[in-house]
Amino acid sequence: MQATFDHMVRRAWLGIVLIVTVVACSDGVSTETESNQQRIAAVREWSSSLEWEDCAGGLECTTFEVPYDYENPSIGTFRLPVTRHLANNLSERIGTLLINPGGPGAAALDYVAYADQIFSNSIVDRFDIVAWDPRGVGQSDPHIDCVDSMDDYFGLDPSPDDESETQLLTSGAEVFATACMTRSGEFLPYVSTMNTASDMDVLRRALNEEQISYLGFSYGTSLGATWATLFPETVRAAVLDAAVDPTKGYVDGLLLQAGGFESSLNTFLTKCNTSQCSFMKIGESAEDAFDRILLSLDQNPIANENDRTFTNQGVAHMGIGVTLYASYRWGELEDALSAASSGDGQPLLMLFDDYFGRQNNGFIDNSIDAYIAITCADRDEQLTPQDILGLESRLQNVAPRLGASWIQEMMICASWTTPTQGGLSLRADTANRILVVGSIGDAATPLSGTRQMATTLGHARLVVSQLEQHTTYGSDPCVTQIVDEYLLTLSDGPDVTNC
Repeated sequence: MQATFDHMVRRAWLGIVLIVTVVACSDGVSTETESNQQRIAAVREWSSSLEWEDCAGGLECTTFEVPYDYENPSIGTFRLPVTRHLANNLSERIGTLLINPGGPGAAALDYVAYADQIFSNSIVDRFDIVAWDPRGVGQSDPHIDCVDSMDDYFGLDPSPDDESETQLLTSGAEVFATACMTRSGEFLPYVSTMNTASDMDVLRRALNEEQISYLGFSYGTSLGATWATLFPETVRAAVLDAAVDPTKGYVDGLLLQAGGFESSLNTFLTKCNTSQCSFMKIGESAEDAFDRILLSLDQNPIANENDRTFTNQGVAHMGIGVTLYASYRWGELEDALSAASSGDGQPLLMLFDDYFGRQNNGFIDNSIDAYIAITCADRDEQLTPQDILGLESRLQNVAPRLGASWIQEMMICASWTTPTQGGLSLRADTANRILVVGSIGDAATPLSGTRQMATTLGHARLVVSQLEQHTTYGSDPCVTQIVDEYLLTLSDGPDVTNC
């Protein structure tokens, strides 16, 4: 089960969109409530039907239609693909379990195709497992499309040493953003998390369900919390695995994440000091060895075959980040650093490609394009490229070795021309408590933020795994058992459970 699950979440390195909590006076809260009521009324005026067809693996497939803008539906529509794995035991069927794997930008349909491997037997026996590709993502029509290769931008130096490197980073971000606007600009203003949460209610009604259950991973926790806030009466149960911090704005959320990856790297290096990892020279600490290798890649990037981008600091940061998602990938990190130390940049480039989902034929899916677009749509503030460069010292403070990577992502959003949208004040007015899950060694969504999600929702229960990885359902037997019991029986428990 683990291999399949981890393959599908491999590309979460760039991060998780952090939903923005609006802190306002009573008048502000009132205004937000009125706006939400208008949104909900507009959503409820829209309906869509499902015409199921048999598809591969004994599954059912269909599409449903949603407008770009619920309050102005004539602008255009998305057709969103849906896949369903019917409950194995229909006589004891509980209902529908909606799945979102995160990203944002991760296509979801494979989660249904591998339902028997990902979920416990009791879950696939009693729930219809349903996933859909959110607006702009995966097989959505239309879908977000920005660039054909990530090498030209994410292969740049994320920590420029001079004005020419700074200009390359800035102009590269502008080219990336412009390409997104050229190819997908018609619908980019409408791919926000709140719009996707609204789509979930359309899908619920199309499924003829008064209430549904939900399991969201990573960014999917932001989506789930938004949906539960907007449509609490429709929530039977909700599990938020690897929950983000909803109190952090765009910048502070990314800083928190940068610190999380830095912490995981430090844990890896500490273990190397104990076991003498292969990339270390005799008498050299793991920290010094790591810094030596990264400095060498910055000053003397390694050429690769087939005219691929050089393995430089930017490529290395992405490749390293992929392996920090879970401690069982640290062997790959050790081998890649050892190879780079010997002048072979190919293993780090392969990890870089792993993040972007690049195939041997050069094809990449649209998951990163969608990630960038949705992140930029959800941001709560508009920053200029100079503002982003000015954050370098803050990033260095929280993540001295890896922090520069976040400059690249933020630089693209600084060139984004669609308006900022932000999020909403989250709360859990659901009939049953929401189950929030985190782990002590989660780089992408640090446990401090996950705790804050449970606190912010109020009507929530927190479960803490001791694993060193991002998302734990299916990996930690304790977490899996608690989640399964909750979904099956709506069982409650202590405010905090340590697995």
